[in-house]
Amino acid sequence: MKNLLYIATFILAGMTATAQNFNKVGNLPKVSETYITGEMFKMISGIDSEDPEFNELMKSVGNLTELRVYTTQNASSAIQMKKFTDDFVTTSKMPLLMSVKEGNQKFTFHARKGSSDSKVKNLVMFIEGMDNNMADSVLLVISGDIDLNQIAKITEKMDVPGQRQIEKATKGN
Repeated sequence: MKNLLYIATFILAGMTATAQNFNKVGNLPKVSETYITGEMFKMISGIDSEDPEFNELMKSVGNLTELRVYTTQNASSAIQMKKFTDDFVTTSKMPLLMSVKEGNQKFTFHARKGSSDSKVKNLVMFIEGMDNNMADSVLLVISGDIDLNQIAKITEKMDVPGQRQIEKATKGN
């Protein structure tokens, strides 16, 4: 019984620490933050439609537990966001899935494996400007039972920054 209590405490402390860490990113100067909770995704997934594609998408949205998007054009905050992302994926043991350099930007994708080969538990994407001051940086974090076959559709409907790169990464184009 004691072991179970220790394990539960450890898991809850880790979840709280992760949320607090992301709050640090949101509190950086000149950083815009969008945070959507699992409760909001559950509400959205309850929307019914006669469009089968829309209904399939809504099922996938219901499996998400959070979406966080942080954007900045401030060089100092961008550097801190990059350091946070690097530390987070290292500490969380999230392997690099792919890295893409396109124009003046570099995109990195990290993920934690989910319940099957086509699902991930966490997806972290960082977009950094490649000019001298790293301006125009974006950190995207999606958590839940994420079906890679649906993630591009979800981000497209939500107009998430870096959506084109997500589509390439998940479809292999």
